[in-house]
Amino acid sequence: MGSRLEDIDGVLEGNSLDWKIILDNDRILLREIDKAIISLSRDAGGVTEYTIDTGQSRQTVKRSDLASLMNQRRALLNEIATIERELYGNSGFNYSAIRW
Repeated sequence: MGSRLEDIDGVLEGNSLDWKIILDNDRILLREIDKAIISLSRDAGGVTEYTIDTGQSRQTVKRSDLASLMNQRRALLNEIATIERELYGNSGFNYSAIRW
């Protein structure tokens, strides 16, 4: 674990910009998932549905989807941390240390 896959097809060769775009998109999605989780939480005044809008897609989630949203959030935090580590080394912020 923690080692990079062998890039036999040269996918990553010179494509750090692509990884930065993926990282930016992951951060946007994470922010939208966070807003949905907050809106759907029982303390948020009774909102039962929330529409996640990333600018590219829209998805309506319900309070019953909270567990799935939390799992997706956790996976995104791990992916963000992994990409940041690959792009910037270990000096980046450790998103995976954040717990809900």
